[in-house]
Amino acid sequence: MESKPSVLLFVTKIREEEKRIVEFLQHEGADVEIISEQSSWNVQDVKHYDIALVRCLSQSTALARARYIEAAGVKAINSRHAIEICTDKGLQSVLFSRHEIPVPAWRVVHHYRDLDGLLTQFGNRFVIKPVNASWGRGVTLIDSPASLAVWLAARESVDLKGQHLPVLVQEYIEKDNFDIRVVIVGDQPVAAIKRVSEDNWKTNTHLGADIIPLAIDDDITRLSHAVIQVLGEGVYGLDLMFNTRTGQYVVCEVNQNPEFAKSWKIHQVDIAALIARYTINSIE
Repeated sequence: MESKPSVLLFVTKIREEEKRIVEFLQHEGADVEIISEQSSWNVQDVKHYDIALVRCLSQSTALARARYIEAAGVKAINSRHAIEICTDKGLQSVLFSRHEIPVPAWRVVHHYRDLDGLLTQFGNRFVIKPVNASWGRGVTLIDSPASLAVWLAARESVDLKGQHLPVLVQEYIEKDNFDIRVVIVGDQPVAAIKRVSEDNWKTNTHLGADIIPLAIDDDITRLSHAVIQVLGEGVYGLDLMFNTRTGQYVVCEVNQNPEFAKSWKIHQVDIAALIARYTINSIE
């Protein structure tokens, strides 16, 4: 009789998403060990598991977990390579541009003085964002010399030594009142939604954006596959913007730990089941 597959699940806390993933893993016949950020664990014990699923909210914690898991010889979802790219928006811009994946015009700024002159270069409006933030935190629209001066004064007052650098400067994309979140599991886009906000240029759902299901068309599929070629297979949230000026999609960013507790009930694609099945099928 074959032994049960064993899965190590790393989390910050058990949310609705993780509860359902665990239920489906167990339904698939797996033994699941849950390690929260408050749990004690020994990296030497990792070798006793078939695979590890990393769903920590902290990007730095997720990356550290994946590094140790892979060093111990166990496959991690997502991989250290993928998490490292997903947790650095500047790195994404560099790599996606290199692989001819469409992204907004960008500049990685390593010194605050390098912001001088960028307003003119970016058409008098750009978005500035920390390279490693999530949920839209710290993302600021700069649309005048005055707004840039206010941003610089606030930032330099708390970051005299430049420890919060680099930052990513990104072209402001005319995208109407929505962006698009695509959930990728394995090597395929499995669900897509529009995130619509009538009164906020940021369209994150946790800021109140509405969710509208969206059919996955050939362009979304093509961009998803292009991103996977850079990151490798895994579980991702791909954020796209539809540039109304050019009529084309551009990749805003890719997240390594997509949330779906609210959205799956609207688009009706059971992401938790797909992640569980992909995890089991990834055991070598």
